[in-house]
Amino acid sequence: MAEELDSATLDRCRRGDAGAFRLLVERYQDRVFALCVALAGSDGEDLAQETFVRVHGAIGGFDPAGAATLGGWILTIARRLCTDGARYRRRRPTVALDVVPFGDGAPGVDAQLERAQEARALRRAMGGLPEEQRAALALQLWSDLDYEEIAAVERVPVGTVRSRLARAKEALKRALGVAGEERKGNVDAK
Repeated sequence: MAEELDSATLDRCRRGDAGAFRLLVERYQDRVFALCVALAGSDGEDLAQETFVRVHGAIGGFDPAGAATLGGWILTIARRLCTDGARYRRRRPTVALDVVPFGDGAPGVDAQLERAQEARALRRAMGGLPEEQRAALALQLWSDLDYEEIAAVERVPVGTVRSRLARAKEALKRALGVAGEERKGNVDAK
């Protein structure tokens, strides 16, 4: 996972300092947004915002000496909100991978179209995964969590995380066909 918030800034957040909380949001917003969009599709932006509303209300109770890292604690809140939100949605959520940059630099129009097509195919394939697999994959790919950190967020054993990730990657390979084999390095990178 990316670098955690420093203890002085965290202490300021816990005391209600708005500037420090803004730094916290800036540090974790991309990971929270990616997870929420992966799990809740178009509702992901609202759930990401709600995550930080809840974090703001509960940050005073976060124990930096506890077992959870601040990032893991925040992602757990996001995950629970997405799970609760899914109970109220009738449609199957989809993942918007357009928010995740593919490559660097300014590609030409043909390359942009190809990446957009790849993103749509991957979005459809991930939308077909069970929520648990989609969450584990999103936490690994976009939040850069290791197996133990994903297990803490998901509140499951590490072996369950390994199984979910393996099944998710295999399902993506099947769903994407040849394209899945070409992208294998991206999916299997962790």
